This record gives sequence, C-alpha cells and structure tokens, in this order.
Amino acid sequence: MTTTEITKVVLGILAALGGGGAIVLGLSNYFGQFLAKRYEEKIKVKFQNEINEYQSQLDIIKKTTIRYSDKQFEHYSKLWASLYELKILADDLWQQANPARLEKFSKQLRLTKNEIEKASLFVEETHYKELTDTIKHFSEYQIGKSDLITYRQADFYDNYQVQQMIANNGVKKSEFEKLILVVKADLKKQIRGK
Repeated sequence: MTTTEITKVVLGILAALGGGGAIVLGLSNYFGQFLAKRYEEKIKVKFQNEINEYQSQLDIIKKTTIRYSDKQFEHYSKLWASLYELKILADDLWQQANPARLEKFSKQLRLTKNEIEKASLFVEETHYKELTDTIKHFSEYQIGKSDLITYRQADFYDNYQVQQMIANNGVKKSEFEKLILVVKADLKKQIRGK
C-alpha cells in the first residue's frame, strides 16, 4: 500500500465517522501529546538528577585532588630546599674537611632524612626512592669525610692513604651530585603537573 492509498483510507474512515471521528482524533492527538510531554519531563528530571550526582562526585574528586596537589607542592618545595642546603654543606666540607663543617653537614643530613620521611605520604614512589638513594650517597660521603678527618688527626698518617680517601669521597660526591640533578628534574616535572 502506498502513502496515497493510506491517506485515502484514513480520510474515508473520517468521512464515515463524521464530526465525531474528528473529535476522537483530536482528543487522542491531544492526550498523546500530553502523555509524551509528561514522559519527556520525567526523563529530563531523571537525567538531571544523574547529572547533579555526577557533578557532586566530580566536585569532591576535584577538591581532594587540589588539596593533595597543594600539600604535595608544599612538601616538594621543602624537600628541595633541604636537599639543596645539604648539597651546599657537602661542597663546603669538600673544600675543607674539618670537625665543625662535618657537624653542620651531619645535622643537615639528619634534617633532610626527616623531611623525606615526613613527606613520604605525598611524594611519588619513584621520587621517594631517588631521594633515599641520594641520602644513602650523602651518608657514605659523611662517613668518608669523618674517616678522613679522624685519620688526619693521627700523629702520623700516610699521604697516599689520604689521597685515596679523598678520591673515594670524590666518587661519592659525584654520585650524589648526579642524583641531585635527576631529583631536581623529576621534582620540577611533578610540580608542573607532568
């Protein structure tokens, strides 16, 4: 059946029913539109409630993420400041190994270790490992410098042995300097959010 034929059949039924058919058709059209609008509103309300729920969840996630990021930034800043201070004191100790400089270096080493542990909740795991590796090399440097100072305080010491100790300390210094550059680059990326 074609569209023209369907139209003729519908018009024929309407003509047979007369004005009553037009009224029934009009009422059914009105109720159909009324029910469709009610259903449409019901669906809109349902979807709006779902959207509101998702938006609420996103807001909570956003607030939590911002709070965590702010704390992480604060801890990374403190860690870098402490690590940099430790590096400066290591350089001073390299220039002249004496008990006073060793004591300053040792005190800063303890402070930096504590900062790392305090921040460990907010520091990425890979950065935590890099930081603890760096501290390990600083600690080995501290032991080497302490041994050197003690050895030099002896009545008689061998210059060759002193040069070996200095060379060994130089290797440790080189290792922590390389690690500091890696840590610095990683901390910068983390702070920038990359």
